[in-house]
Amino acid sequence: MASITTGGSTSPGTFATEVSTTAFSLGESRSITLAATSVNQALTTTCRFVSIECAGGNHCHYTIGVGAQTATASSHYLRTGERIVLAVPPNANIAAIQGTGAATTLYISELTD
Repeated sequence: MASITTGGSTSPGTFATEVSTTAFSLGESRSITLAATSVNQALTTTCRFVSIECAGGNHCHYTIGVGAQTATASSHYLRTGERIVLAVPPNANIAAIQGTGAATTLYISELTD
């Protein structure tokens, strides 16, 4: 089991007002090959966080929500080689679209309660 610990700062834009830890277990490991059109991937219903990384190309765009999603060039930006951890709603889907450059893959690690 791994965990994320957040500091207890109360600066603008933060949600935690005290130190807290969120524990999670590794769930499914997924990868989607991206193209010029949006690719949607349903996540496991128990997934509460995802760790995503873009490989190949220069970047990708992604969106996360309940039900099928469609990513566009205006969706959230993820640079190649960057890994981020995001909270997701129950029954989430993630969609992504290739940015510029060579073939691009989005790697997704599901994290569960």
